[in-house]
Amino acid sequence: MTAGEASSTLAEREDGEPVTRRAPFSDNPRVGVRGQRTRQRILDAALQLFGDEGFHQSSIARITKKANCSRVSFYQYFSGKEDVFSSLAGQVSRQISASTEAIDPLTPDAAGREVLRAWVGRYGDIHARYGPIFRALPAALEEDDLLHAGAARLRDQSVARIRSKLATSDLPPRRLDPLLALLISCLARTLDDAASLRSVAPEDYPRERVEEAITDVMHRSLFGRSAVNVRDNTFPRPRRVEFGPVVHDMLEKEGAVQAGTDRRSAMKALVDNGRDVFVERGYHATRVDDLAAAAGVSHGVFYRYFENKDQLAIVLTVQAMRAIADTFVEIPNVTTSNTSDLRRWLRRYNTAQSGEAAMIRVWVDAAQEDARLRSLSASALDWGRRRMVPILAGRGFGDVDMDAVVMVALLGAFGAQQRGPAAVEAAAHVLERGLLGRPGLGEEPGLVKGSNGHRH
Repeated sequence: MTAGEASSTLAEREDGEPVTRRAPFSDNPRVGVRGQRTRQRILDAALQLFGDEGFHQSSIARITKKANCSRVSFYQYFSGKEDVFSSLAGQVSRQISASTEAIDPLTPDAAGREVLRAWVGRYGDIHARYGPIFRALPAALEEDDLLHAGAARLRDQSVARIRSKLATSDLPPRRLDPLLALLISCLARTLDDAASLRSVAPEDYPRERVEEAITDVMHRSLFGRSAVNVRDNTFPRPRRVEFGPVVHDMLEKEGAVQAGTDRRSAMKALVDNGRDVFVERGYHATRVDDLAAAAGVSHGVFYRYFENKDQLAIVLTVQAMRAIADTFVEIPNVTTSNTSDLRRWLRRYNTAQSGEAAMIRVWVDAAQEDARLRSLSASALDWGRRRMVPILAGRGFGDVDMDAVVMVALLGAFGAQQRGPAAVEAAAHVLERGLLGRPGLGEEPGLVKGSNGHRH
């Protein structure tokens, strides 16, 4: 065996992940138990640092110190931080795949609902352990074709597996597959959003309550409303999450720019050109000098209007959120409007959010590493949640506050990219059947099926 061949020899971990020793290191390329433990210790240390300090702030020196290993040991297993991230993303993918493979038959009765609840709980466990990877993944997918392809394969495999476990469905495959894909995205987004809200209001968004809500929405979407997927709402109302003073200052500044009351050319140039710089370079690679140069102003002029790049990022994010919010609040009264009105609104909303998605991703990337910036995300999510509550309250059942979190997550997942007619139909289906509990195909209005299949 040549040195090159030796460097590519793999040893399998217990979870099926290949463990590679990078040459040159020794004449024996095989990795023993001790080597596997060292590699996993590095991964565990990196995961904790990514969560505590963010990916960009976590240096290899910090990772090796936390893992209690040398840089030489680190480079025996990884080429750099990006390689560590890819390995952690691979662990997430394998664990999600194994969890989905373990799903038992999904049925409309109580047993089927418990099967779905168990899967949601397993997914929640994975999300809780690998939260930093989930939060950073959208931006990483934009930059890494291999990660993007792997995520697409995982989605397709999960959809196929869940479809194969459905005992019954009144939807044809051409409508069922987009629905399942959207529900999976909605689950991940719900857990992300709930974690953001929990970071500022931990007692109001316990995992159990959130997971029960998303389980019921998914079960109703698949099988229609019944006695087994409607919870009694015995929880207190979540407290309002206020915008912080820094955000209020930037809201006023952005409002002045929007209204045209602040017509100073330098200020307007910084706002008009800053978005392109952040989107092209990414939050962490963007420097104040880059923003000033794009606006055609000096470094000193930048600081006349903003204390740092964070403040300009907030202004630009507020602009993006305003564009989305303007369409968000136009949602028709879904309890009384016809289905065509809802679908027209979904198309408008998708156009608005997908157009602002790049700047929102910049903000998400920034907020991972700064608690002050995360507060804007939590406040914006709570703003959306509070506007969904009155819409859902009219249905007269269930945990309205947590279902409102699911509704915001659904719209966020749906609007994250340009969508075609099949995805619009899927989103409308979840809104009408999963969230509002309207009758599905073949069901009569006003009848609710019990766990024994009889109508009440």
